[in-house]
Amino acid sequence: MEKEIVEVGMPLQKHLIYYHDMLQKHGLKMVFACITHDLYYTKNANFDGLTENQIKNACVRLRVCNELNKKVISSNEKLLKQERELIKQGYKKAFDTIKLDLHYHKDGMTSRIQLQDIKDIGLLVYYDNKEYYNQPAKKQRQLLIEELNSYGFKFKQTDMGLDKLRTFYYGKKMYSENQNR
Repeated sequence: MEKEIVEVGMPLQKHLIYYHDMLQKHGLKMVFACITHDLYYTKNANFDGLTENQIKNACVRLRVCNELNKKVISSNEKLLKQERELIKQGYKKAFDTIKLDLHYHKDGMTSRIQLQDIKDIGLLVYYDNKEYYNQPAKKQRQLLIEELNSYGFKFKQTDMGLDKLRTFYYGKKMYSENQNR
C-alpha cells in the first residue's frame, strides 16, 4: 500500500506582510517569489464527490510562472498552442487560477513554507515535509501543524485546510484535513 503524503493548506486571516515579517523573525528567508497562472483542462465535467487530489489528477494543468526577481520571456504563444491542442483532443477548461506564490526556507529545513495569495480564494499557507512521509496521515498532519506553529502560526489541530479546486468547483469554501488527498 502506498503511503499517503499530507500537505496542509491553511487559510490565513491577516495580511501577507504580517506573515512575511513573522517568518523572517523566525529565521526564514523568502527564497522564491512568482505570480502563477494555472489553467486546468479536463474531459470530465463532473467532479461531484471527488477529493482535491482526484480533481487535480482528472485535469491537465498548464502553468505559466513569472518569477518576480527575473526577467521574464513571454510564454503566451506556447500556452495558446497547448490550449488549442487540448481543445482539439476534447478537453474543456475547468479552472483558471492566478496566485502570488512566496516560498520561505531556512538552513536545516527539508521543505519550504509557501504563502499563496490566490485570486477569489484568499491567503493560505501550504506546507508538507518529506521527513514525515513515513508517518501515518494523522501523525503527519499533527507534526506539520506543530512545525508551522513553531514559526509563529497559531493553528489548532482541529483547524481544517481549504481545498482550492473543490472550492472553485462548488462555489463555496470546501475544507479537508489534507490538501493532497
